[in-house]
Amino acid sequence: MSTRALYTFKGETAEDTWNVYKHSDGYPTGAANVLKTALDFFAWKLPRYEADAFAGSFIAAGKCSWLWDQKFDAERFEAYGPKGRYAGMNGGNIRLMPQGDPLRVAETNCADIQYRYDVYMGNDQELRVSTWNVNCAYNEGETTKAELLLDCKLKDFPRLAKKLEKELNKKDAA
Repeated sequence: MSTRALYTFKGETAEDTWNVYKHSDGYPTGAANVLKTALDFFAWKLPRYEADAFAGSFIAAGKCSWLWDQKFDAERFEAYGPKGRYAGMNGGNIRLMPQGDPLRVAETNCADIQYRYDVYMGNDQELRVSTWNVNCAYNEGETTKAELLLDCKLKDFPRLAKKLEKELNKKDAA
C-alpha cells in the first residue's frame, strides 16, 4: 500500500509557496530520502533557497528513485532507462498541486494523504522540515486535521525520521 503525502515548499509569501503531491514513499524516511536527493542532485546549494526551485528539484528527485541510495549503480540506472525493464515506472507518482492552504488542497485534490511536510527557511537561516500526521476528512462537514510530529533542520531530518518511524511503529503495534 502506498503512503501518500503532500509537501509544501514555503516561500516568503503565499504566492511563492508550492504544494507537491507524492503518491508513494511519503512515510518520514521516504520523505527524507527524496528531500536529500533533491538537495544533493537538483537544488541550489544552501544557503540559497527558492521555494519554487526547490519544489521543482523535489519533483525531479521524486522521479529518480534509483538515486535515493546516494550511490550510482549503473545496472539500476539502465533498468530505469528508456528501454529498461522498469522504464514504465518513471512517470507519475508525483505532481505539482494548486497553491493555497495545504489542508484545503489535500481535501480537494488528494484527500487520502497520511503525512504532510513543510519545507522552509528558518529564522536561523537553516532549511527546516515540519512533519505532520494527517487525518483526512472524507465526509461533508468534517474537517481535515493535522498533528505536528517533528520540526527540525533538514540536515537532521534523515536521522530523526528513522527515530520517529520507530516510535510510530511501536505505537501502532500496541
